[in-house]
Amino acid sequence: MATIKEKIQKLLSLATSSNENEARAALLKAKELMAKNKLTEADFEDAKKQELVHVTLQDIKWTSDSGDVWMADLCKLIADNYCCTSAWSRNRGARTYTLVVSGLQSDVDICSEVIKYAVGFIRSRIKILSRRSGDRRMTSKSYADGFVLGMQMAFDMQKEEHPEWGLVVVKPDELTDYEKSLGSKSVKTKKAKFDQLAYMKGQTDGQNFNTRKVLAG
Repeated sequence: MATIKEKIQKLLSLATSSNENEARAALLKAKELMAKNKLTEADFEDAKKQELVHVTLQDIKWTSDSGDVWMADLCKLIADNYCCTSAWSRNRGARTYTLVVSGLQSDVDICSEVIKYAVGFIRSRIKILSRRSGDRRMTSKSYADGFVLGMQMAFDMQKEEHPEWGLVVVKPDELTDYEKSLGSKSVKTKKAKFDQLAYMKGQTDGQNFNTRKVLAG
């Protein structure tokens, strides 16, 4: 029988599908599986207590001058909605930020796959839209900012449609305490022009990413 992580990976592999509706439905199904899995675990009173883990995603990185600072907002939004915390690691003197996802192991496994899928999805759209505008930095920031807003709207809608998920998809106290210890840090980046068309396209894609028809189980 496939594990929850394997099911999530199979769903997210649909990102390469020619059926865009299926690809966009992956995050919603991932969250549904996560909620159901936690409900199942709650049925066992002697379930093994998990400890916090901190996993570095070596392939999710950006530099402050690359125009990809949007990754910080995107990863935080996803982590917050998948019972995890995102932080950025950077060696002293280096310009490259690498993502670290923290949480319970089962949550981190799912959250990491969703983040990698979402980042890949946005990058593919930016690549296409940049050919039209000829300005990758402008397109990147505008599209991604719109996408993050749209995804936030979709998550809010999910909470209204599935209030039962809120009862199980909650960050553990240990993770909340860890978040407080991190504090808040701002990231400096170069300003970019605004692309209205890319922004609106991003917002639409962000909303549809979670709200399309749920895949069959």
